[in-house]
Amino acid sequence: MPRKTPESPGAAPEPTAEALLAAAAEVFAEKGLQLARVRDIATRAGANVAAISYHFGGKHALYREVLNRQAKARIGRYPLPDATAEAQPEALLGAAVQALLSRFLAEDGSALVARLMVREMAAPTAALAPLIEEVVRPQYRALSLIVARLLGSRADAGLVQRATLSVISQCIFYLFARPLVSILAPQTYDGHPVPELAAHITQFSLAALRALQKQLEESADGT
Repeated sequence: MPRKTPESPGAAPEPTAEALLAAAAEVFAEKGLQLARVRDIATRAGANVAAISYHFGGKHALYREVLNRQAKARIGRYPLPDATAEAQPEALLGAAVQALLSRFLAEDGSALVARLMVREMAAPTAALAPLIEEVVRPQYRALSLIVARLLGSRADAGLVQRATLSVISQCIFYLFARPLVSILAPQTYDGHPVPELAAHITQFSLAALRALQKQLEESADGT
């Protein structure tokens, strides 16, 4: 039987393919790409091992599809605000930080992507670069537009880039450094931590962005 091409983005997978995607997401999150076995994925999905090659072309292609779909599902659940909206950029930044933290910390049906990304960042695979270009970069651009509005027209591209990455790093810290934070400040993750952390990161970031904007204005004025 000839191998079937992977499902196109946005298409509804066949039942067997859907079961394989769900099972693979769990196994990859638990063991990572290298240690995950196709037999374990197939068994968990209630499918034949050959179904992985038939639907996806093999373990690595299945892994890429899992990362892509999991990331898109998480983004769809917690979207960034429209950076071009008439709302004040301060409010947009707060909404963006809330969305980013929710993607990293919210415990719900699509939370596996956080564990998958921790593994992927610790041991990058060939799936990372296309994921960044297709899924992550558009999110980065959307956030950078908000940051650019807050910094003002005098900010160059390099400053906007660094400031945007600083906002992202504060959010992602609570995912990647969770073992550390859980020991140093275990109450951080009690209950529903996202609103409190989002408010802090937003306030902290706004103070820095306003200070940078002021420096740019004073430099331009020669003061």
